[in-house]
Amino acid sequence: MSALTSIDPILADLRSPDLSRRIAALLSLKEEPQRAARGGTLEALIENLDSPSKAIQRRAADVLAAAAADSPAVVARVAALLDAPQPRVRWIAAYVLGQVDGALDLRAAYTLLEAFAADDGDVRWAALELLVRRGGCYRDAIRERLLMLAGNPDPNCRKMSLYALRELGIFDPAAVALVCAACGSADSQVRLAALSFLKQAGAGSRDAVDAVAECLKSDRDRGVRRAAAFTLGYLGNRSTRVLQLLREAAQTPDDASLSKAARWTLDRLKEER
Repeated sequence: MSALTSIDPILADLRSPDLSRRIAALLSLKEEPQRAARGGTLEALIENLDSPSKAIQRRAADVLAAAAADSPAVVARVAALLDAPQPRVRWIAAYVLGQVDGALDLRAAYTLLEAFAADDGDVRWAALELLVRRGGCYRDAIRERLLMLAGNPDPNCRKMSLYALRELGIFDPAAVALVCAACGSADSQVRLAALSFLKQAGAGSRDAVDAVAECLKSDRDRGVRRAAAFTLGYLGNRSTRVLQLLREAAQTPDDASLSKAARWTLDRLKEER
């Protein structure tokens, strides 16, 4: 059988309006990823990256990642998609590159940061996971971009940037200052991300303690107040104000979870003395 004869059916299936045919073709190519770089097959796979179907898009990305592992030409073709006008195509290109050792450059890392503002939560968390796993060699450049995003008005983008700072272990004073400011965000998910960062950072500055204490004292979201009570247990501050706020929270009659969190922190602070 000639190469043309063997590839043509795959091409037809990759462009079929029948999604089951496309998926079958993608599964077939995943078993033989070297075929993905031949003839028009690569371009057909690229087209599938812009499919409205997440199942198609993800499978096409997996095939391309497998093919790119042994083909610099595939890496270069996928990298060119980082300039695509469609955000979803830029994201999936960065995702593919992130699956290949050494293929995720700084431009692709910035595309992952761009995905922090995506409406799709799966995209946001996948971008974070890849950034942490593959972006360590660009830590300084990523830090600068994350510090900018930490003040972004988009709550998704801001929240994810705080989690990225936490996961990358970026706990310098500039980062802590931005996170403390985020404790006053109008979005409860941003406030929770800020508390998560400060908990991971450990022993906190006075500003950090004040920000967390204020969340415990007056936040309108019960989940945030509970998180603040736990976070104070990791900041190591035993000031009169902090202990008094925790004692008051431990006696909250209408929130058993908050009361429990405050009692746990009081016991922790007592044990660490």
